[in-house]
Amino acid sequence: MPLPIEWQIGRAVPLPGVTSRGRADPGFLPAKIPRMFLQHTIDYTPGPTEQHMWATQAHHRRGPAGPAATYHLEWFHHDDNRLERGDVLIFVTADNEWIYPPAVVDSEAIAILHAHGAVGHLLRSRADLSPIPVPDAEQTLADLGHPNPRLRADHRIASPSLRTALLQLWNL
Repeated sequence: MPLPIEWQIGRAVPLPGVTSRGRADPGFLPAKIPRMFLQHTIDYTPGPTEQHMWATQAHHRRGPAGPAATYHLEWFHHDDNRLERGDVLIFVTADNEWIYPPAVVDSEAIAILHAHGAVGHLLRSRADLSPIPVPDAEQTLADLGHPNPRLRADHRIASPSLRTALLQLWNL
């Protein structure tokens, strides 16, 4: 009995999860990015009570027991409920000095008690990516055909080519 065509000797058989095709890190960014936003961060200086609490907790922290972490999970608190799971956020510092690598919204909106209308999301970001100075990013984006990427204002990034160019800043 002849073998099915996909099992013939010498023919490559695609095995899900084993082939080498695809992105270098398929688990970080969604296959299709539904929406991308640029947000400015607000500088926060912890008070003396918080600094003391963090210092006492730092003494009880365990050392790493395994391989280095690939992702960071961060808590993002905001006052509007427009984000959805899979959205990509790019943060810029309030002084427009640094642009941070993309973070993916990893949870549905979580209501924050006693804060009218405020919600939070968990964000997943790559641990191995570093921030880039905003002037360098603007120059690179201009070289890629985006002379006015509006990195100094919060907005939704609707242009697919600008999304791609922003992700290329970190070779994603």
